[in-house]
Amino acid sequence: MRKRCLVLLSAILFLFPNLASAEESPRFPGPIIISVDERVHILENGDIEQTAWLDKGFSLLEEGNPFVTRYNIITGAKVTAVLPLGVPYLYGGQAASHVFAKAPDYVVQAAWIDSPAYYVQGLNYIYGFDCVGFVKWLWSEVTQTDWPTSDGILEDNARHIYDLGNPMPDWETVAQTLHIGDILILRHPDNHVAVFIGTLRMYGYIAEDVPELAAYLDYPLVIHSCTNAAMTPRFTWLIENGLEKYRGSQTTDGGVCVTILGVPKDDIPCHVFAQNQDTWYFPLPDGTWLPVLLWEDVKDYCWWRGEL
Repeated sequence: MRKRCLVLLSAILFLFPNLASAEESPRFPGPIIISVDERVHILENGDIEQTAWLDKGFSLLEEGNPFVTRYNIITGAKVTAVLPLGVPYLYGGQAASHVFAKAPDYVVQAAWIDSPAYYVQGLNYIYGFDCVGFVKWLWSEVTQTDWPTSDGILEDNARHIYDLGNPMPDWETVAQTLHIGDILILRHPDNHVAVFIGTLRMYGYIAEDVPELAAYLDYPLVIHSCTNAAMTPRFTWLIENGLEKYRGSQTTDGGVCVTILGVPKDDIPCHVFAQNQDTWYFPLPDGTWLPVLLWEDVKDYCWWRGEL
């Protein structure tokens, strides 16, 4: 099965070589080659420690993801993608047994509820996690305990690091205060949940690597399942050209990804509107996209530390 997936990824790059280089199009997932000089550069500048939060969470990103690559180089971890194209978003998707049942292939299932955006009851989708489903799975994998629920986190003031009653300082200070694995619950305008994973600087990025992000190297990064139009082309291709069971499924413009917080909208260079959803993002040097979660849209929030 693994060989079949690698062949599929190679076919994507062969048929659509422009997608690997055009700034307006995201790089498709697949194996990447890191030169000796690049490896040394990442090691010299990176400062992230290996944790179960990152080992588990990063395994649900796509093959060739730059954060997983840098994490493995810096820490010596050997994280690989469970599903080569990553885990897609599915509204209401919270059954890990479905997500991984056919790995490295995907499960197709009819939606059982409508979403306000574009998921339609009765139509087929490739099964994945919604935001709660992903964090619930990650929490259970790392802590071996049951997810405490979003409402429980919002009410657990004793473990709040920041919330509306304890306003956040500047974003760099926030990132210095947080621990890997701290949980973010917010409303923007719908409820959403994500997990803190560090900063660009911790993964070895410096201003010369990402000049458009030079002012934001110390802003918080989170991993979550969310809107991200960079995922649309890969799953559209899979539905049209992958296994027969995918035919007729609806595509998605979201899934498990890394996102940066707090960047003002006016400073974000790229924007895509797909399937009634906005993706604001920075192109990274390898051709992938780094989406931005716009804090201007956040109505309520709390940062919560589950492990004291």
